[in-house]
Amino acid sequence: MENTADSQPKTLLIVDDAPENITILKGVLGNLYRIRPAIHGRAALRAALVEPIPDLILLDVMMPEMDGYEVCRQLRADPRTREIPVIFVTGLSDDADEILGLELGAVDYITKPVRPAIVRARVKTQLALREAVQTIEAQNAWLREEREMIESIVLRMREADSFVMDRVRHLYHPVEQTSGDLLLSGMTPDGRRIVLLGDFTGHGLKAAIGGPLVYYIFQSLLARGESGASLFREINNQLHVRLPVDTFLAATLVEVDATRGSVMILNAAMPECYILRDGVLMRRIHSRFTPLGVTRMADPPVMEEPLRLISGDRICLHTDGIVEAAAPGGERFGGERLLAFLEEVTARGGALEDLLPLLRGFGAREVFEDDIALIEVTV
Repeated sequence: MENTADSQPKTLLIVDDAPENITILKGVLGNLYRIRPAIHGRAALRAALVEPIPDLILLDVMMPEMDGYEVCRQLRADPRTREIPVIFVTGLSDDADEILGLELGAVDYITKPVRPAIVRARVKTQLALREAVQTIEAQNAWLREEREMIESIVLRMREADSFVMDRVRHLYHPVEQTSGDLLLSGMTPDGRRIVLLGDFTGHGLKAAIGGPLVYYIFQSLLARGESGASLFREINNQLHVRLPVDTFLAATLVEVDATRGSVMILNAAMPECYILRDGVLMRRIHSRFTPLGVTRMADPPVMEEPLRLISGDRICLHTDGIVEAAAPGGERFGGERLLAFLEEVTARGGALEDLLPLLRGFGAREVFEDDIALIEVTV
């Protein structure tokens, strides 16, 4: 029998209302496979559920009470048998009959009288294909388990116990559980607030893998009272050394020093951020730096000019998943629509979460194509 050293012979279910046809096929295949006969459709449906489940079914079409097409329909409707490959073996030779059989889910169609070499070759091919599919499914299941374990580890490593919510609001809607977006907020020992919004290239596990490193650097330097500029440089240099060359982080960092009445904003390849006062745009902060991790940064960066804001001013940061959300015709949501939303929200004290139904209505879809992240810092 066709077999491997560590497996049992494959089981074939042969269905035909003429016993002599079963005898012919058994003579062709019996020395290679274990044969299970059935002489009508209902017997075939029962035999398909007997252990070991058949590896392949050779099915006649013209049978009384229940023809082969109906047997095939019921096999495909049952989750216990839907994956068993079916080859029709029949005297019907019209193209329409063959097309119907294939549309019902059969993998092949053999016309009678059968030719032994052709039957053996086609059975062998379909069994090999099924075995390959089962191998791929098993490997995919193993990969899913591995991914879930890694995702769990990454998520636990990314949990930030220093996210200071006071005077910071945020909207976070990731495409996948492990997002490439980072939202960090904390206070230094001397009372400076530092907020970081980051967006790794891509999304999913590959994008999220650098998150734990950024979280660790952020919390460590925050506790030491380092400046936002030093923190910005350290994250850049560590990502440059430790991550692959095609993985980098677009980021915006905000440092609010209430004691000195100053604000510093560093934008590295992120969309422009907005400074609003009483619901009116006061200033846009554009990107001035390359994404973090691309090149080494020798000195801490500085702003071209310091920002002098007053109590109550709002600083709004966002990732490109918002402005690049597209309508069915391809039109982007864009920065001006976002700005109009932020002006209204900051003026009347609305919720950042109101942006989600607005985006869904614009794009006419429930699932976003990219991560959505928005932070509002009140001075």
